[in-house]
Order: sequence, then C-alpha cells, then structure tokens
Amino acid sequence: MVTKTKPFTPSDVIASLLTFLPDEFNNDPKKIHTTIERLQRQRKYKYLLEDFEFLNYDPYPYSPLLGRILNRLQEARLLSSLNPEYEKYVLKKASRDAIKRNILKKKLNDQTEILNQIASELRVALK
Repeated sequence: MVTKTKPFTPSDVIASLLTFLPDEFNNDPKKIHTTIERLQRQRKYKYLLEDFEFLNYDPYPYSPLLGRILNRLQEARLLSSLNPEYEKYVLKKASRDAIKRNILKKKLNDQTEILNQIASELRVALK
C-alpha cells in the first residue's frame, strides 16, 4: 500500500489554526492539549490532527509535538506571551498575515472550513 504524503506538516496545522483565533487567547496548556486530543478522535478532524500523539499524563493528555510546535512558534516570534503572567498568547497582525500568506493559502487552503471549526472549539475551551 502506498501512503500519500500530506501537503502540510503538524506545524503548518497549528500555525494556520492560530489565524482563526482572537489576537489574544488563553495559553492554558491543559485546555489546549485536552481540546486538540478530544477533537482528534472525531472523524472530521482526524486528517488534520492525526499526527499528534498524546500521552495520558495526569492531570491531562499531553502531546510533546504540540508543545514543541507552540514553543517553536514563540521562538520564531510568530506567537508571543507578552503579558506579565504569561497567561495569554498574542498573535500580532503581521504574524497572522505571514502565516495566512505563506502557510494557510499555500498548504491548507482546502482545509479552511475544518480549521475554522477546530478554532471555534478551541475558543470555547479557552474562555
């Protein structure tokens, strides 16, 4: 059986997903990891989220890959935690535009509807 390579990486998925979230959003790892893990089990989100392996740690499922991606996005200065308590992520307009132009439109344009649905679920979880 020949496996077709996806035109995107897990990093592309998370970066693109950020463009559907508000400029500032809660960076609670428990809520982020738990929501992605729950959505991954739903058939309609599996294609985008299946590469994230979750370890069932207490008190919540944790994906080392998701954690690394969020850290790398901060190192690349696409995502930041500028607030004093590091309780919120901040995605600046220039970063949002760069992600949309260089990742979303080039690699995941056909997945926009599903990414928006995932972001909607995340917005609810992060309130």
